[in-house]
Amino acid sequence: MVSIVCVGEITVDRYLDSGRVYIGGISLNFAVNARRCGAERVALLSAVGDDAGGALARQKLARERVDHSHVITLPGPTARQDVRIVEGERFFPPGGYAAGVLADLRLGHNDLEFIAGFDVLVVPVFRQIEHLARAALTTPGFQGRRVADLLDGTDLGERLEGLAALLPFLDIAFISSDEHTVALLETLARNSGTLIVATLGAAGSVAWHQGTRMFQPALPVAQPVDSTGCGDAFQAAFTVAYLHGASIAAALAAGAARAAEVLQHYGATDDA
Repeated sequence: MVSIVCVGEITVDRYLDSGRVYIGGISLNFAVNARRCGAERVALLSAVGDDAGGALARQKLARERVDHSHVITLPGPTARQDVRIVEGERFFPPGGYAAGVLADLRLGHNDLEFIAGFDVLVVPVFRQIEHLARAALTTPGFQGRRVADLLDGTDLGERLEGLAALLPFLDIAFISSDEHTVALLETLARNSGTLIVATLGAAGSVAWHQGTRMFQPALPVAQPVDSTGCGDAFQAAFTVAYLHGASIAAALAAGAARAAEVLQHYGATDDA
């Protein structure tokens, strides 16, 4: 049995052009997709506000059978992400992210004890909630595997200078990439034992591990609807498959298949 604990964000995703609202966020999206992909136990550690978004998030986690006993409610707004869709591709407008109560969340002793009981820890690493990622990755007594979503690497520096310090803490590192980033990762991967996976959107994905480079093309989708959460879905499917014993190539294929499914509907997990 694989048990996964996700530490990070829950957001209210507001689609500015259509008025649609979905419950999302990197960590919630990963947790929901991990359960749907066959992880036997998945928990989420986060915070929501005492608003309608917080109530909707709890309802969603209960429906998806994600353990949310360590999702706390704090006074204030649930984190928010504004979204625009252009020909199926999602864009985050400048200033459209607000951390809300997540900015005030700190991991306590009980949270760290909870994390230590899982096989896999998954965190996103970005500036607004970096304090949570750092605390989780250094959880005392945690003996499992550490997985991080580094987003597009912007917060790691122009040449990913901050990545080298992170890699020793990670078993799997995901990063959303372009040609420039892939070239930098090629060099970093040569000197790291970490499994590094770069997602390239419609251009597919690349993994590096122990000197081997593997490529997976994206699966064709006739009518892309909304790419929101495709990366989170890919990462969850890859992680669950790999930890259940699949080869890296098979895990890449599982990730591509899951991302293609998500691309065909609005909302990261198709739930208003």
